[in-house]
Order: sequence, then C-alpha cells, then structure tokens
Amino acid sequence: LLCPDLLDTGPVNDRIMAVRDGVVNFYILKAPAGLVCIDTGWRPACVSRGFEALGLRTQDVVAVMLTHLHWDHARCLPLFPAARVFVGACDEPTLIARGLTPGQTVEPVGSDRTVTVGGLAVRAINTPGHTPGSMAYIAEDKSLFTGDALSLKRGRVFPFAPWFATDRKALDRSIRKLAAMRGVECLFTAHSGMGQGGESAFAHWHATTDVLQEEVRP
Repeated sequence: LLCPDLLDTGPVNDRIMAVRDGVVNFYILKAPAGLVCIDTGWRPACVSRGFEALGLRTQDVVAVMLTHLHWDHARCLPLFPAARVFVGACDEPTLIARGLTPGQTVEPVGSDRTVTVGGLAVRAINTPGHTPGSMAYIAEDKSLFTGDALSLKRGRVFPFAPWFATDRKALDRSIRKLAAMRGVECLFTAHSGMGQGGESAFAHWHATTDVLQEEVRP
C-alpha cells in the first residue's frame, strides 16, 4: 500500500533484474564478468531468496554501488563477500565498515567518475538532497538508477518524499541535474519502480533546469 509501483522480483530486461525487499527495490546488472548490484536491500533472508528465484549466486557479485547508506539500501552488504563497495565521496564509509567481510573493499566515488566493474562501465553522479552523500548511477549511458533522489508517478518525475530530505534545495538541484542528462532510456527508482526517461518523464524539470551542461557530459 505504501509503495504500489514497486517491481516484483524478476527480470526487467536481458541485462537488468529487480529484487523486491519489502518496501524497496534494488537492482542487479549482468556484467561480462560477474554481477553488479545497485544497493543491497535490508533483509538477508529475503534478498537470498530473491537471488535464488533469479537463478543467481550472491558470491558472483563483483561490485555494489550504494546510492546512500540508509538501512534499507545498505544493510545486506555482508551477503556479497567478494564485492567492491562504492559509496559517494561525501558519505561516511566508516558507517558501514564494521559490517564488511574481509574480502570487501570500500571505495569512495566522486561525481562524473566512471568505474568499470566486471567489464561494465558505470558512471557516478552526485545527487545530494535526500542525504548529503546520495549518488545516482548510469550504466551503459542509458539506464539511470536514482536511489531516493526521485519518485515516479504515472510516468512523471517528482522528488522522493521531500519531508525525508536533508536539504530540499539541494534535492531540487539534483533532479534538475538528472533532467539535463541526454540519452537516458530508463529510470530505476528504489521505491516507485521504473519508467521511461527523456522529455516526458522530466517535463517539469526540463522547463526549469539551469545546470551547466559540462556537469552532465553526454
């Protein structure tokens, strides 16, 4: 009832899968050499069942890209013992360090940095507002994972629960930054499912964006 547009656990397309863990989705990307997760969910048993239902193994996850460090996004990190863990450079890695396994490493990532993990190129985009260190990630220049930066309602973009934002003005600027990006085909949110990118989704934000284009290279 709280999140009616959440995706059920299953494939989204031939490269991306969604896992539903209660009120949150996280996503698994098939890379040429392993799996890449955008966030992790929060209940280990539920996440493990999700991997089993998809015919995947948690030990094959080579990287986890965290949109932010809230419990519903980061609590299941220990399920992925071989993963490189990426967090926003403005976040505080020590908040998750205690729960890491010996094989995991934490790597801060700055805005507009592209990292290649398992043969897959993923670009990080700083999107503060929900939290100071929030990040979005774009894979293959067309699939945008927004975490809690925004919500989708009837295919249109709105801020995610602005009463949860640490900085509403920063959240507005972050959405305008995402609206200025070109070539995005799909948007993936944490609490309102997925939708198409482009002019129709960001109609309001396209009309008000004032972000310099060099901040969001095509």
